[in-house]
Amino acid sequence: MNKRKYFLIVNMIAGHGRCKEAFPKVKAELDRRNLDYDFHFTTKPLDASDIAQRMSDAGYTHIVAMGGDGTVNEVACGLMAAGAPLPLAVIPAGGGNDFARMNGIPTEPIQAIDILVKGEDREIDLGCIVGDRYFVNGLGVGLDAQVARDVHTMKRLSGEPAYLYAVVKEIFRFKGFPLSLTGEGWSEEYTCLSFGVMNGRYVGGGFKLAPQAVNDDGLLDISSIEDFSIAERLIHLPKTRTGAHLKLSNVHYRQSPTVTVSSPAKLVAHLDGEIYRLPKQPFTVTVVPKALRALVPR
Repeated sequence: MNKRKYFLIVNMIAGHGRCKEAFPKVKAELDRRNLDYDFHFTTKPLDASDIAQRMSDAGYTHIVAMGGDGTVNEVACGLMAAGAPLPLAVIPAGGGNDFARMNGIPTEPIQAIDILVKGEDREIDLGCIVGDRYFVNGLGVGLDAQVARDVHTMKRLSGEPAYLYAVVKEIFRFKGFPLSLTGEGWSEEYTCLSFGVMNGRYVGGGFKLAPQAVNDDGLLDISSIEDFSIAERLIHLPKTRTGAHLKLSNVHYRQSPTVTVSSPAKLVAHLDGEIYRLPKQPFTVTVVPKALRALVPR
């Protein structure tokens, strides 16, 4: 008998309506399996964090984020604010679902219910922008952040097609920016096109920006792509889909527990796929080893 008791935090606007469409089917399947659960629909930004924090000591065994990576981020932050007493579970129903992809969770909501029943808790790292916020997948600055902004404004496209369309558009119009990075015993400066501090491998619905990332190794994966001409962008940026961009001389890849970032430019950024306003520069990002338990496949 499954003795788990779940509290679902559901973001009905995630995935341009994908979550709203999926929820009745998910609820019916939870009922069919006779699982013990309650749920809450989020109503505003950061509502998921507040609810996760308040429900952490309400008798549940798992807090479940149903939505996209932004919902997962908010729930994780709420659990951390509560001292991370409960594991994070995920029913993916957003546009990117990169956290689910990284952790082997099926990206189809009904299939993900199997993990609620049969999965195991595993300790994972989180990234932390010092003095501001945690992240589960990564902080992105530059072209991929502008892509995230573009996707959020789209009305007709969602998921992978939306990201691919936005990438192609930004290849032609995005301008590189000066960037300075400092880690433990190293520093770099260059004109950058895209920069990510990653805990997971994926951004933007499956782009493998950090193919060597492992989210329980106590390290951040720092992937920086120097600026290219437009012709070279068209040739080389699609390689981020498979991780083949690491072979390029214009790509810099480091693994480090911490990195400090600065630039004279006004930087556009995303955090776990959501538009994010960076703290005052320079700012430091660190890894928090084994900060949170996540329910993942056995």
